Amino acid sequence: MEQHKIETIPFELTIVGKGYRVKTNEAFQTISSLWDHAKKDGFMQKLIDLSWERPKCTLEGLLGVCGKEAKITDEEFIYFMGIRYDGEAPNDMQCMTISHDTWAVISNVTEAWKQLYEWLPSSQYELADAPCIECYYAPNHLPESELWVPVIRK
Repeated sequence: MEQHKIETIPFELTIVGKGYRVKTNEAFQTISSLWDHAKKDGFMQKLIDLSWERPKCTLEGLLGVCGKEAKITDEEFIYFMGIRYDGEAPNDMQCMTISHDTWAVISNVTEAWKQLYEWLPSSQYELADAPCIECYYAPNHLPESELWVPVIRK
C-alpha cells in the first residue's frame, strides 16, 4: 500500500476550467487524451499561468475533477479540467465550487485509483458526497501526482 495521508482544506475550493463528458467505462483512455489535447491547444498552459497568481493550499497543480461525487455509478460523468483559483473566471472557462474539508490523499494518480478501494474498507473513513480530484504537479515535484478523495469518518 502506497503512503496516503489525510489533509484538511478549511475553505471552499473554487476551480476554474472546462468540463468534458466522459463515458465511465472509457474514462482512463478518454481522460489521458483530454490532457494531451489540452497540452497541444494551449489550454494547459493557460491553466498553469492562472495557477501561479494566488496559491493558498497544498492542492495547487492541474486538477481533474471526476464527476459530482466520489462514487461514480452513472454511465458517464463530467471530467472538469482546471485549477484552484479565487479570481474572476476567464470568459472561455467555467467555475465550480467544492465544499468539503477532509481528504484522503494518495500518491500517483494511476495507482491511486486501485489503492483507494484496497485501503478504504479497512480504514476509519468512507467516501463523502463530493468529487475525487486528480492533482498533477509541476515538473520535479514529488510526488508527480496525487488523488484527493473526499472522506468522512465512519
